[in-house]
Amino acid sequence: MGKKSSSEFRDIRLDKTRQDLLESMTIRYSSVLRQLATTNNEESRFTNFINNKKVNPDAILSQSWKETKADWSDKHMLVISDSSTLSFVNRADREKLGYIGQKTKKTGFHIHPSILLDAKDGGLYGVGSVNIIKTDFAQTPQEIADKKQRNKDRWKIPFEKKERHKWLTSPKKAIENCPTAAQYTLVGDRETDIYDLMSRTLNEGWDFLYRSKNNRKLSNTEEFDTLYKTLPRWNIEHKCRFDVAASKKRSKHEVTANLKYGTVSIKRPKFHRDKELPENIELQVVEIKECTNSVVGNEAPIHWILLTSHPVNTVEQALQILQWYRWRWTIEELFRTLKTRGLNIEASEVETFHGLANLTTMALSAAAQTMQMVKARDGQTNQKIEDVFTEKEQECLKQLNKQLQGNTEKSKNPHPSNSLAYASWIIGRLGGWKGYVKSRPPGPITMIKGLTKFYNILNGYYLII
Repeated sequence: MGKKSSSEFRDIRLDKTRQDLLESMTIRYSSVLRQLATTNNEESRFTNFINNKKVNPDAILSQSWKETKADWSDKHMLVISDSSTLSFVNRADREKLGYIGQKTKKTGFHIHPSILLDAKDGGLYGVGSVNIIKTDFAQTPQEIADKKQRNKDRWKIPFEKKERHKWLTSPKKAIENCPTAAQYTLVGDRETDIYDLMSRTLNEGWDFLYRSKNNRKLSNTEEFDTLYKTLPRWNIEHKCRFDVAASKKRSKHEVTANLKYGTVSIKRPKFHRDKELPENIELQVVEIKECTNSVVGNEAPIHWILLTSHPVNTVEQALQILQWYRWRWTIEELFRTLKTRGLNIEASEVETFHGLANLTTMALSAAAQTMQMVKARDGQTNQKIEDVFTEKEQECLKQLNKQLQGNTEKSKNPHPSNSLAYASWIIGRLGGWKGYVKSRPPGPITMIKGLTKFYNILNGYYLII
């Protein structure tokens, strides 16, 4: 019998191991257990922890949120969700994982986390929840036939039993871990343009900001009018400029775009199986369409059609919706930090699906700390230093700040010592950033290097004090 506690694991020893594993991930920035452990005994502890049946992703994150000191009681929270696929090399000593696609012999699973951001300044509070989704292989002729039939009958399946129900269950778990905020807005990409999801989000008392994917029929216009036929008739209300990060399909550049907004009422799909859903949902639409003069080469222009439950009656409100949607990029950066650009979770040698799911959840938490530093680096977020660092860690940061600052005003830490931006400046400097305002701001890789160096210094600092 383990020692009982108030932790989610009901065992003090398991909770202590969780803390040690997370700290080691942050120090060494790896997901390989033998690299994270300093002794054989510690490697055994870490291995036993992630494979323990009492340990699961929900319990790991719930315990983490219990320990946070952040106060979000008056906050408007953005709950941003997205999916990513993790693939692992097949090994003789690893149990079979899930199907991830026809173009690879690797197996793996899908992750669907929800992260929580401050709607006022984009400050990241952490990973609120994660769904781990394993898709079984269809191997026998009967299994293949059954899979094809399920695909044909998808429209008959209730929303609650479909995989895309994750767009509601994951944010719901995140909100349960962060239950006292004043307001919540669920944010998602084109996959969230689901009538059931919009209706159920509103029923929960939350707002939404989802990107359009479907040319929906409208109920407050002519009989055969659709959303995409209506938008060209709206006036351009504003011309805006904003930066977009580089992606697989797009170069990093400054976008010049025309902005439109208005109110529509979308119809429930004609053959929808759930007739208890409202016949119409009134919502606001913000369209952002890139001008030809800012498009790079032969790349496709930015064209976002955003659906929201928030009022949009002014240019300022429309620009706020645009800003919230742009902050969705935070979760994309989180995935990059989780994978080859950071913790390299797909290099893990863990043998079981249960263990890999738990290790992935731990790695997401470690990656989120890096992203907190990135978000806070320019001082635009209002997060406090105690949201991330303990009192002893703060003391060490103050000592390091004295060493890292220069003699001129331009080379000094410009942020208040109680702000997360203050810590972010120090971590960036430790990672090799020059520290000047005009310098290119430190990105995730620089912050990873800085955090690794900081926690190594911290171990020596503890010995001194």
